[in-house]
Amino acid sequence: MARTRKFVSLVKTAYLTFDDGPASYTNRVIQVLDRFKIKATFFVIGNESNVGLKLIRKIVSKGHAIGNHTYSHQMNRMYKSKANFLKDFYRMQRLLRKVTGKETKMYRFPGGSNNMLGNKKVISSIAKVLAKKGYVYFDWNIDSMDSRKPFPTSRQIIRNVLEEIGSSHQIIILFHDFSRNSVKALPILIHELRKRGYRFDVLSKSSYNYQMPH
Repeated sequence: MARTRKFVSLVKTAYLTFDDGPASYTNRVIQVLDRFKIKATFFVIGNESNVGLKLIRKIVSKGHAIGNHTYSHQMNRMYKSKANFLKDFYRMQRLLRKVTGKETKMYRFPGGSNNMLGNKKVISSIAKVLAKKGYVYFDWNIDSMDSRKPFPTSRQIIRNVLEEIGSSHQIIILFHDFSRNSVKALPILIHELRKRGYRFDVLSKSSYNYQMPH
């Protein structure tokens, strides 16, 4: 499987990514991003509630990038076979096309491509099949750890991100839409990242990418 894409740039760039939405705090995340005039990347799942569908449309209408995070996010089931995963994946693709009128070629494996539940051979075969169809997956190289129990405070999230950055020029930061404390931490992190010389951008097939080693 692929590793980090070679991407030479003197510009320090931060890619804010939010997984598992639309969720409780998706709208507040968007509000913070609006305030700072920043675009982010949302890897979404199959929330077909009226609010969920409205938020998916809002993500796109606001100019944020959107990616497929599978429909169900049920890792125990989907990683049992390539067929299980692809069925779930394409269900989400159909939903995104229906709701947004567009097709994304970006996706993120639930738990990341090197997660503890997934069979490495299955994940590798999934990635190969989807790559042939033009899809590209993205992991992250900075983890806010906002989804790990006991859930961290906003201060801990800020510390987790800033300590992990080091001297990296290109950073893909993992957050989750359901984390209230990530929303609280976000303005401070944006301010601090700008202070450190980072600009913000969305992920795309031509952007920097990080894929975990296997």
